[in-house]
Amino acid sequence: MRILSSQVIEQAAPPTLWTDVMELALKASADPDYYTPQRMHVDINDNSLLLMPSVGPDMFATKLASIFPGNSNYGKAVVNGTVLLNEGATGDALALLNGAKLTAMRTAAVACVGIRHLSDPLATTLGIIGGGAQGRHIAWLASHERDLERVFVYDQSPQVIHEFINFMADKCPNIDVALCEDAQQVVVNSEVVVTATTSTEPVLPNLEDLIVGKCFICIGSYKPTMREIPEAVYRLIDSVWVDANQAKTESGDLVFPLTNNLVSDEQVKHISLLLNEPGALGFRETRLFKTVGEGIFDLFAAKLVFEKAREGNLGEQVSI
Repeated sequence: MRILSSQVIEQAAPPTLWTDVMELALKASADPDYYTPQRMHVDINDNSLLLMPSVGPDMFATKLASIFPGNSNYGKAVVNGTVLLNEGATGDALALLNGAKLTAMRTAAVACVGIRHLSDPLATTLGIIGGGAQGRHIAWLASHERDLERVFVYDQSPQVIHEFINFMADKCPNIDVALCEDAQQVVVNSEVVVTATTSTEPVLPNLEDLIVGKCFICIGSYKPTMREIPEAVYRLIDSVWVDANQAKTESGDLVFPLTNNLVSDEQVKHISLLLNEPGALGFRETRLFKTVGEGIFDLFAAKLVFEKAREGNLGEQVSI
């Protein structure tokens, strides 16, 4: 079995390939050759434990993840975990991967599928509300989808902002990072806005004049009690594009608008439809992509890293 660290995962493939592979995973989510049961979700106070398996025709993967939002107050990672990749024919363990880094990379790549297909191809400004691991990885990968000149970022934690600046200086030294005093300042200055928080209240301004015509990529709100998106956004969009159908029951950003008739069930569409039929985008310029994640993304990501590591003889080979 090959042990694949955070560093190996980050170096295994270029950013655009990560996004290409997540496009394939999104398309495969309806393929009968793949089986991804609904993830097991255990809540312990404000913390969550996740078990996410996904079975493909040649390999299967299982992710064990923990989400502890309070860790950010202590300078620790909010998301931790491991991903085990197995051979489909025999069940043999192929690789054990750092789950936090794999999640950050594949989530960023899924978000960038939304940026690739929903945002203005000429966009040069990106906004990040929530500058933690997910926020900074999305900013990095997004810089390979759009010719970004400036990234506007807001986070309540000075430590998170410090880490965001250092990360961007390393990955994207030619992109200016502008620090914002609040989320509204991010939205006003950005064409594409990413929300990556654990908020229970909307973090975007509930003002149509400020949000009209923008592309929103929303990563947080992984529980029914969490919300990042205000009512005004739903009044401006044609569709809510999602990466997984369980978003309708798992995320407050869909539970709330569906319950309160702000959007209809027919308006919630899997983004794979858009990948196959670009004309399904609609005419309104305000667009929304809500991602909650799915085990098939971990399967495709783990397979990508494993194959690249095997080609380059990366990681540590061990017997267990």
